Amino acid sequence: MKLPGLLHLTICLASLSSLCLSVRGQYLRVGISGSIPIDKLETMNDALPIADPAQRSDLLKRLGIEASVAEAATSARLPADIQIQSLHTRSGKLYGIISLPCGLQGQAFLYLLDEVGTNTWHVADHIALDCFHGTPAYHLLSLAPGEDSVFVQHAHSGHGSGEVEDKAALYTIHNGRMHQVLSTVDYISRQEPSYSSPPVEQKSSFLQLPNGVIEETRVTSQNDSLLRAERRIWRWSTNQRAFSTTPFHAICD
Repeated sequence: MKLPGLLHLTICLASLSSLCLSVRGQYLRVGISGSIPIDKLETMNDALPIADPAQRSDLLKRLGIEASVAEAATSARLPADIQIQSLHTRSGKLYGIISLPCGLQGQAFLYLLDEVGTNTWHVADHIALDCFHGTPAYHLLSLAPGEDSVFVQHAHSGHGSGEVEDKAALYTIHNGRMHQVLSTVDYISRQEPSYSSPPVEQKSSFLQLPNGVIEETRVTSQNDSLLRAERRIWRWSTNQRAFSTTPFHAICD
């Protein structure tokens, strides 16, 4: 009585193993055949994670990105964190934004895509971001209804003996170009020349409020002990296409 049951179990396990190998083979074959077509922004973005490095590099080159930058950004040794997003402007014209990871010569890149035909895109402008202190972060925010801007944080701006500095910057799109309308230091670490005490760190965080207002909170600390906390307001003027800011004021406990 035991032999038929054991035989049945063996057959079931063999069938399950074959099924698993078949399914695994299907997943291994998932990908893109040929080149990624230049198409809708979201379609290209969805294709990037399942494409191989050569296909990703080929797409970036056809969009107008320099070959050396495209190949460095899509190198197999780098994570596949390339992203394509849509970006709306006050004029109603749609643009695209491509973010590339830290690669060539210690730089990350943001490329602006202009639609030169129906779902046909080409690079119109770009900014290079130093990433000595880590890969910069960016996200889109809206200063006015229907208008997106690009807010970059932790872009490296300088370093020296015992000192590291990053900056935050905000870019608006006008006539197919990226214009910087806000720039401020968002991280700084200073070490005494004698190294007799821990470095003093300053970190800023940002909160978008209604009506084109950005609240910046700056915390100064040493060895994880709070020294002071300050806050100021950045206010956007749609007519002047510029920011004004208040002085920092201490935050009460």
